[in-house]
Amino acid sequence: MKPYPYYETRPVSALKDVITWPAERTPEKDAFRVRIDRKHYRGISWKQFEDDVNALGTALLARGLQGAHICVIGENSYEWVLVYMTVLCGVGVIVPLDRDLPAERLAEQMQFADAGAVFFSKTYESTMENLAPSLPGMELFSNTNGTETFGITLDTLLKEGRALLARGDRTYLDAQPDTEKMAAILFTSGTSGASKAVMLSQKNLIASFDCACKHISYTGDDVMLSVLPLHHAYESNCGILAMLHTSTVVCFNENLKYFFDNMKLFKPTGMSLVPMFSETMYKQVIEGAKRMGKYKKLMVGRRLSHFMQKIGLGVPRRLFRDVYEPFGGRFRKAFVGGAALDPQITAFFRDLGIVMLQGYGITECSPLVAVNREKYYNDSSVGPVLPCCEVKILDGEILVKGDNVMLGYYKNPGATRDAFSDGWLCTGDLGYLDEKGFLHITGRKKNLIILSNGENISPEELETDLARIPFIMEAVVYESGGIITAEVFPDAAAAQDEGVTDTEAFLREKIDELNARLPQYKQIQAVKFRNTEFEKTTTKKIKRFVLNK
Repeated sequence: MKPYPYYETRPVSALKDVITWPAERTPEKDAFRVRIDRKHYRGISWKQFEDDVNALGTALLARGLQGAHICVIGENSYEWVLVYMTVLCGVGVIVPLDRDLPAERLAEQMQFADAGAVFFSKTYESTMENLAPSLPGMELFSNTNGTETFGITLDTLLKEGRALLARGDRTYLDAQPDTEKMAAILFTSGTSGASKAVMLSQKNLIASFDCACKHISYTGDDVMLSVLPLHHAYESNCGILAMLHTSTVVCFNENLKYFFDNMKLFKPTGMSLVPMFSETMYKQVIEGAKRMGKYKKLMVGRRLSHFMQKIGLGVPRRLFRDVYEPFGGRFRKAFVGGAALDPQITAFFRDLGIVMLQGYGITECSPLVAVNREKYYNDSSVGPVLPCCEVKILDGEILVKGDNVMLGYYKNPGATRDAFSDGWLCTGDLGYLDEKGFLHITGRKKNLIILSNGENISPEELETDLARIPFIMEAVVYESGGIITAEVFPDAAAAQDEGVTDTEAFLREKIDELNARLPQYKQIQAVKFRNTEFEKTTTKKIKRFVLNK
């Protein structure tokens, strides 16, 4: 494989351009599709989206919220994106809130962010009503998709804005926010302790999604399903802004229980995922084939497809109709981030005609830093670095400089100073660049185990090895009393289904086999089994700092 030219993207000087360009050229084309029921959806055109953004923005400015910090919380929805884009394009600073946080943490974040308004879905109406007395600086509460039992409804604000526009109010239409000033405050997930509030500008966001689109191709036929929580920088930028930038249709998966229904309803061509989703899909394909007595046929088809791709003939998709059917029939690409994805899963899906492109980013980089390409990839890496930034490795740590790098941490100048070294952002992630320019992640600097003999061990590397052992659902490696310890959550039910009567004994034997392949200093010396899964952040990353070491 050889590198090839970047895909062309249209110029974007401000986020409003992402809306105005398609609204002028393809006003009736769907920008979004929203579920009505299992068999029906409604389309929202680019013209309607532009009109809604202008109406909401006009209403908010008329209510004196220019420059305000405005929160949004709720399920993935058109209304969420409408609020997000409206605020970014000319009102003030958007503050997406994690919908899985407890009420007291939401209150703390809204207070810390100096929020002057909050938009919430019906699910959070009672929460906001209860929190209102503790939020004296909140000038506006708005319910995005409910009745006006608490706060003003989004529909009411849209009507206000349309009436003002009809009377010639151009305040929002003519707004030209400074693209280099703070436009968004995003809270990190806090895998190793307290979360920080990252300040991003329009320039940061544009650099990230524009370069994502230079790396990966989209066509006018693409339909993307928004699955991951929108408050996360990965989904809001790569799953929404990048799609709007390419005029790709965006559909919403509002609840995981509707995931497969929505796949069949919207028939998406792609999604942004975390490894947990990819692993679940892999297991479903394998188990489904076994259940239907078609596992051997699937494997033969995979080998044939692999050979045909190697000689340039493409994927014989008709061989894998049973695989595609649960995913709507058109699914062909996914972008995976947030944690390491087993290269074996990536290779499996590629042979079946579904490309899973692993990437790397952090909220502080808006978030994307690197991503594999369709025809230039290394499944063991997170891909080549984006053209909007530079990466260098200093003492094993990944440092980043470029237009995608944050302004700093809100109200935390000390942490901001600590995060930079001579203008380079210190990511806290360990890795290396190979001779072809692919970035590889080997672990977290804070998690690094330093032995008394001076040897360094990345627990994430061992965790990847453990994840490949059958019946290990989750594993965390750490040092405890000078001993390399693996804490394991086994899938006892799956083991029993396969005839394994003593899961712990089976896994200890497999870990011994792993140790035999490792240098002595890296070998796992103790194994602890647990009956429950590890405590996680709302982005499904294990909270290492709460483990009893």
